[in-house]
Formats: sequence, structure tokens, C-alpha cells
Amino acid sequence: MKTLFICLTDYQLLNALNIKIHLLKDKQADILFFDNKEGNQQLAERLRKFAIFDNVYLHQYENINGLHKYFRNKTESTKTIGCFKAFLNSVKEARYKVGSKLLGKKFKINNKLYFNKCIDFKIYDQVFGIITKDLVEDVMELILKENPQAEINFIEDGTSTYWRNSITKDIPVKNIWLYQPELANYYSETMGEKLKQLPAIDWQDNEFRNIINEIFDFENKGEDYNNKVVFFDQNWDPMPDYLKNLSGMKKIILNNSYRKHQKESRLYDKKMELFRILADSISDKKEIIVKLHPRSGDSFAADYLQSKCKMAANVRVPWEVFEENYTFNNNIWVTVSSTALCSLLMSFKNKTDDVKLIFLYKMVYSGDDYQENNEFFERLQKKYPGNVYIPETVEEYTKLLKNND
Repeated sequence: MKTLFICLTDYQLLNALNIKIHLLKDKQADILFFDNKEGNQQLAERLRKFAIFDNVYLHQYENINGLHKYFRNKTESTKTIGCFKAFLNSVKEARYKVGSKLLGKKFKINNKLYFNKCIDFKIYDQVFGIITKDLVEDVMELILKENPQAEINFIEDGTSTYWRNSITKDIPVKNIWLYQPELANYYSETMGEKLKQLPAIDWQDNEFRNIINEIFDFENKGEDYNNKVVFFDQNWDPMPDYLKNLSGMKKIILNNSYRKHQKESRLYDKKMELFRILADSISDKKEIIVKLHPRSGDSFAADYLQSKCKMAANVRVPWEVFEENYTFNNNIWVTVSSTALCSLLMSFKNKTDDVKLIFLYKMVYSGDDYQENNEFFERLQKKYPGNVYIPETVEEYTKLLKNND
């Protein structure tokens, strides 16, 4: 029997490699991940070349490029695909959705695998993943249907895996693998009995570092990240141009789309407002680097570059790979609630970097929107009181920046 890793993010992939190399070195395993960001086809090829996994499965999850995308691009005066090709893609997608309804979950998974691959669900007795999308749950259910005794393991995917809502699923979970289980919101509850500790990533393990660098196509160029401020972007979109200044029939026809984007646009605008405060407060004293989210668009960079800052290179590479390669002394890292900030404290050992982490979620979210966030981050702050700061007002935020410049 074999193990299957299911990864929706690069951080999950990094953790899958950690588990396979350090905990399951002698067990055969396959990996399934998704083309939800640019460059994942090349990433799949590098994984195959390394042969850590017997089979590397890549699923076409988001890159449809159908008529909806065509008309949106036309409205925004951009062109990535022709109308006829977009039509064919939409027809193909419609056929896929009908096939998924009629033929079930095996068709839903296998019909969109690249390279004419096909997963044999009955060969697995162990699965590692986390249910953040329906396809992950579908794969787990298919494996359990073929082998009811299969062991389902949830794998850390950043701070959200420490929240109750993320791990409370219908799937029977054997273990939940986290770097710091005691920080989980559910640590003292029934689900806490399932917690297992992931092996910390060893800063002194050059062999693992070299593997990670090659798989993620990262070159250590000896960059100096000391005495810097890093702002971590989150993947909220601004209001699309085609939904701005609506009037007449457009306002009626596109009302649902406008309402859908309205909340996310508010979060984007608030994030940028808080970044401007950072830039105005500290850019003359320390260099500000912006680390975009791997799925952020190019327009995000243009918005940030209106202020005095520079963009981090290798945006498609997870931040943990940077942490594996560089030191970060006398740093300030700022975000609304990005997972990337936490991994330096939580996922590594034998690192002595001096970094202050500032989380801005209390100034961006409202009501119960940050209840789970807050419970986790307050635990993190209690464990690392000299590293973690959670301002509640602009005045407190500004004072914090000035005191740490």
C-alpha cells in the first residue's frame, strides 16, 4: 500500500516533502497538486525529476480561460485568448461539469489530470492533505470508499489549520500534523487528541535545503535581508475596472458581480491604506520590501510602488524557502493576517533571527470575522511576547512602527 499527498499550496508541498523525507523515507508515496498558479506545470516536472514521489499528478483546477474570462479581458482592454478558443474552452468545461454529475467523482478527478494520468484510488492506505477545496475531500472519500481502513491525516497549511473550523469536517481524521500543536485553538479539546508534531525544519540541514531550492527553482544569490521591513500582501482583489462607475442597464445586469466583489475590495483598500501608513512612517529609515501573494496580479505591484518600496523577487516561491536560505536580523514584518510571517517562529529550528511581527487584522476585519484568527494570534503572542504585536488602532500602529524603526 502507498501514501498519497494532496497539496493545494506550496506550503503544503513543502510540508509534504518534510514528512516524506524525514518521517516516511522508506514508504512509497505519490503526490497530487493543482495548477492554481503560474509555473505549477514546470514545478511538476521538477518533482518528477527528483523522484521523491513515484507519481506526480497535476490537476487542471482553475485555468479554464473561457468566455467569461474573454469578455472580462475585453472590457478591461487586455487580450490573452481569442474568442473562438475561449468558446471551445467553455464548451469543454460545460461537458466536464455534466460528466462529473453523471459519472461521479472518479471522472471529476481523473478527467482533468495532465499528461493522461489516472489515479488508482484503491492502492492507498494513508493520505495527507487538508480540506480547503471540495476536490481534496472528493479524493479522500474515493480512497475511503475503496479502502475504509485508510488513514486520513490533515497537514498544516498555515495558521488556518490551527482553527477549529478548518479541521471540523465529516471525513474521519486519524491525525492532524502541526509544527506547534499546543498553539491550536482546539488543543485542549477532543480534536486535540489527534494532534501530532511535524519535525521542525532544521536550518543546519543543507541536504534538505538543496532539495527544496531545486524543486522550487530557487537560487540563493546572497541577498542581504537584514535591517529590512517586509510587508506581506494577501490575495484580495481590488474592484475590477469593469465594475467601477456602473450606471443604467450595466448596474442592473452586473449587480450580483458588484456585490460579490464589494467586500473583497473593501479589504484590499484597507490593506493598502495601512501599507501607506507604514511607508510614510518608516521608508526614510529602513528599506521596505513587499512580498506579494503567489497568486497576486501584476496590478498589485503597481499599487504598492506608488510608495517608496521594492518588490521581493521570486514571488512564486513560498516565503519559507527564503527563510531556509537567508538571515533576517533587525527586521519588522507586517501583514493583515498572512501565514507567511508565522513560519519563521513556528516551523524552524536552529535559527536565531531577530524579527518583530505586526498583525493588523483588528484594524481590517470586523465583528466575529477575526475570532478564530485572534484566538490563535493571542496564543502566538503569549508564547513569543517579544516578537508578536497586534495593534488595534492607527495611533498604536504608528507608534509601534516609530518605536521599532
